[in-house]
Amino acid sequence: MRFFFSFILCLSLSNCKAQITNKIETTMEAYSKKIQDLEVKMFIGTDVNELKTSWGIYIYNSKNDSILIDIFEYPGIYEKEQEYIAGDIRKRIIIGDVILVDKTIYLMFYNYGKTFLNTYEFIESKKFIKNEYFGGHLAIGSYLNFGHPFYKAEMKSLAKDEVYIKFAGGTEVFSGNGNITLLKFDNRKKKLVTIVYNENTKYIIKDNDKLFETIDTNNNEILSAQINKVLIESKSINGGDDVEYVGFLYDYSVEMDLEQINKIKGGTIYFFYEVNKTGGINIIRYDNYENEWLIEDFKEVPIEK
Repeated sequence: MRFFFSFILCLSLSNCKAQITNKIETTMEAYSKKIQDLEVKMFIGTDVNELKTSWGIYIYNSKNDSILIDIFEYPGIYEKEQEYIAGDIRKRIIIGDVILVDKTIYLMFYNYGKTFLNTYEFIESKKFIKNEYFGGHLAIGSYLNFGHPFYKAEMKSLAKDEVYIKFAGGTEVFSGNGNITLLKFDNRKKKLVTIVYNENTKYIIKDNDKLFETIDTNNNEILSAQINKVLIESKSINGGDDVEYVGFLYDYSVEMDLEQINKIKGGTIYFFYEVNKTGGINIIRYDNYENEWLIEDFKEVPIEK
C-alpha cells in the first residue's frame, strides 16, 4: 500500500504543531513495526543544548522515503548518573501497538500515566487528519519506589469500522488500569469506549479438560466449534443459528505465560464472534485460572478522564 507519498501536507483536527527540525545531539530508535508494506518507527532525540527530549513517530515507505506523523517533547534529558534516582526520562512515551486499516493508522501509546489512541486518516499521499482519544489512567509513581513505567497493547480490526484494543501498564512494581480491561473504537462514531460486563447475567461453564493448555488459539475450526457448543449450552443461541468466529485477544497474563513457559496457565482470553451475520460483534471470555467459560451481557461505556 503506497498511498502516503507524493507531497508533504499535514492537516490535523487536533491542531498538530508545525513540524520543525531542530539540531538533535543524539537519536535512538525506540520502536519499529512493519504494517503491510509500510514501517512505523519512533525515534527518541536528546538535545543537550536545549535540555529537551523529543519522541518522533514516522511512517516509512522505504529507507529513504518517510513522513513524520507525530512528535512529543519534554523539557528534560536522560542523565545516566541520575537514572538510579529519577529513572529513564526516555520512557515517558511508549508505543504499545500500531495497525493499518484501509487508509488509517491506529496508534496505541502510553504518555506518562495515561494511555491514548491516536488515529491518522490519510486522505492523500502525505495529507492526513489526526485525532486523539483518551484511553485511561495507569499507575505511576517515583522511580525509587515504583521503577520504570511499562506498557503493552494489542489492537485488532475485527469488524468494519471497529477496532478492539487490549492493554496493560503501570510501573515495574505496580500495575493497574482501574476497571478498564477491553476497549472498542468505533470509527463511524469516532468514539473510544470500554467494555463493561453485567455480572448479574453471568453464566459459567466449567472446562474440566483445561482446553487452552493444549489447544492452538489460531485453530479457527476447533475454536469455532467449541464456542458454538458453549453458546448452545448456555442457551445464548439456538441450534440452527450460524455462528462465525472472528478472532481473539489475550490479556497480559496469557501473553506472559506463552513467553515464559509456552503454555497458558492463567489470565483471560477474549473471543469475538458474530451470529447470523447481523453485523454485531459479541464477546465471550475464558478464565484460564478457573478453567471456565464466562457468558454474560456487556455494554459500552464512555471513558472518564
